[in-house]
Amino acid sequence: MHEKTQSPFASLNREELIVRAEQGAAVLVEAIKELAFENEEKAKRAAELELANKELAFQNEEKVKRAAELELANKELAFQNEENTKLHERLFQAEKLESLGLLAGGVAHDMNNVLGAILGLSSAMQNFQVVDSPAWRAFDTIEKAATRGGKLVQSLLVFTRNSLPEERVLNLNEILQEEVRILAHTTLSHVRLTLDMDSELRPIRGDGAALTHAIMNLCVNAVDAMPEDGTLTLRTRNIDNAWIEVVVEDTGSGMSKEVLKRAFDPFFTTKEVGKGTGLGLSVVNRTVKAHQGQLEIQSEPGHGTRVGIRFPACEHSPYLGETTAEPRPESSPYALSVLLVDDDELIQSSMQAILELLGHSVTVASSGEEALSKLATDFQPDVVILDLNMPGLGGRGTLPRLRALRPTLPLILSTGQIDQVAIDLSRAHPHVTLLPKPFSTRDLQEKLAVLTTPKG
Repeated sequence: MHEKTQSPFASLNREELIVRAEQGAAVLVEAIKELAFENEEKAKRAAELELANKELAFQNEEKVKRAAELELANKELAFQNEENTKLHERLFQAEKLESLGLLAGGVAHDMNNVLGAILGLSSAMQNFQVVDSPAWRAFDTIEKAATRGGKLVQSLLVFTRNSLPEERVLNLNEILQEEVRILAHTTLSHVRLTLDMDSELRPIRGDGAALTHAIMNLCVNAVDAMPEDGTLTLRTRNIDNAWIEVVVEDTGSGMSKEVLKRAFDPFFTTKEVGKGTGLGLSVVNRTVKAHQGQLEIQSEPGHGTRVGIRFPACEHSPYLGETTAEPRPESSPYALSVLLVDDDELIQSSMQAILELLGHSVTVASSGEEALSKLATDFQPDVVILDLNMPGLGGRGTLPRLRALRPTLPLILSTGQIDQVAIDLSRAHPHVTLLPKPFSTRDLQEKLAVLTTPKG
């Protein structure tokens, strides 16, 4: 038989058992308290961890927001830098154009004086030749060349000041037809020409010389893009009742996107040195803007170029080629005493020769001050020819003082730039007419006739 294992509490009496039970209960209570404390500490630690996680999540969220703000700020900074770069580029272009404008203004004045002497003397000498004789044709060619040179100078002034020196009703079909006649004798030998012109094309208001020069630039560029062969298309059409369109299109080499972006930049050219100034398309663009027009270029390498220009149409008028011109006034039948006021010796000598050939007597003054000094005496000229651009008082300062001395003395205000200053000056004083340089003998005769022929 197996012996029974005796309980360790078997030898304890009741009181001892109670004591032992109480001791065990006390230990158990302490253990429970310890466990509860540990659980409470764990709960606190869990709460702290949860709070730390929330704080960390908040910080991460703030970092994300900050990163987004920094990204936005960087984009804004990049945009501002790009705009500043564009602004600097525009400022640089404006400074170049301003410099070019100052240069053009000075060159225009001097060139118009040179061309004025050539045009005036050639047209005067032509009158002494037998019509259609070799000498007559030679002087006629000189006159046309000087006239065209004057128009080129005016076109350059349009480019630099973005305004029109002369404005009248124009039929662009006539301008294109004249371009074709010129091109036919020069650059169209290896290029096919296609004309598609609307016979009912509405007229526009503008400067014929500036538009002729602009369209010629486009045609020359088109021909240059087709060195071997190709087709040049000139097209006109009406666009509703408000606009007309002129298209110059070629089948040449075309332009890349990079070149197209810079096509209107002044002085930018892809041509070889000596074959292009980089001003051609800039002149076209500014001429179109001066006419309140719109310009669009479409081009791809190997697929040619299409230039579309839109101009605001003006009210219908009779076909300009069929209008009856007002009769030109005859030259003055009187021998006039003319006071010529100009600081340029070339103009002084050429104008004196022309006026004397016309039967007039000439007194020359080299400045406004000298002219006023002569007029303060008993000198009684029949008419004054006053240059607007001179050192000292110039025409602008001389005219009001001259009017104070001689309120009704007829005066021709001569200038190479018919701008708003010249127009306002002529309108502000009576008996004044404008004569743009360069001018022919016929132009001068007409002005003298208008001012000096008795009315009625």
